[in-house]
Amino acid sequence: MTFTDPTPELLTFDTYGTLIDWDTALRNYVADLVAAKEIPVSPADFYETWYYQHALPMLAGPFKLYRQLLKDSLQDALRSHSAEVAPDDGDDFGDAMAEADPFPDTLEFLHRVAPHFRLGTISNSQDDIISHAVKRMDNVFELVITAETTHAYKPAPALFELILARAGVAARNTVHIAQSQYVDLPRSVPMGMRTIWVNRNAQTLNPGVPEPHAVVPDLRGVPQLLGVAG
Repeated sequence: MTFTDPTPELLTFDTYGTLIDWDTALRNYVADLVAAKEIPVSPADFYETWYYQHALPMLAGPFKLYRQLLKDSLQDALRSHSAEVAPDDGDDFGDAMAEADPFPDTLEFLHRVAPHFRLGTISNSQDDIISHAVKRMDNVFELVITAETTHAYKPAPALFELILARAGVAARNTVHIAQSQYVDLPRSVPMGMRTIWVNRNAQTLNPGVPEPHAVVPDLRGVPQLLGVAG
């Protein structure tokens, strides 16, 4: 698989986990919550319970805005650990996500590729969250699509289809750059988007997940794949 023939007309990105370090921001939030409620579990274990057992499955359920999804899934995780749940628990979870910073390699990478390609981002978030991330990334994106726009979450096709339609670009002329094997690879690869997996956490690809066309540990090697000179 080549990423230079044909030359892509559009680069699309997953935002959180690929460009924005939301994991650190949300883990810090969870650590404070676990300590405040004196839950007898490590913050890391609570985080894993929250994300994999509650947040990810909720993406496939009835649509709700991401701030509400964060709050509801967090409260479900608290209940699963027999913790007392207050009505306002998780109200500011979305704020923690909004305040997350770009990874150290993000800005240099974006400014390196921006002169050569149209850029768009596809996010399972909502507009008032991602607006902070877009500003922190120097407003380089021509297209920003969130689940709030489509009322559907990745890996549903709606977000991918909408960004291609708005760009007027075919999937085969797009490169999708993402870190999630749960919500990105299962859609971008079958749709025919050349896909680069930014495997920041050195994960093993789960059975049944489509193979990406390239795997990199961070963004530093992506310009070379795209034929962008140093």
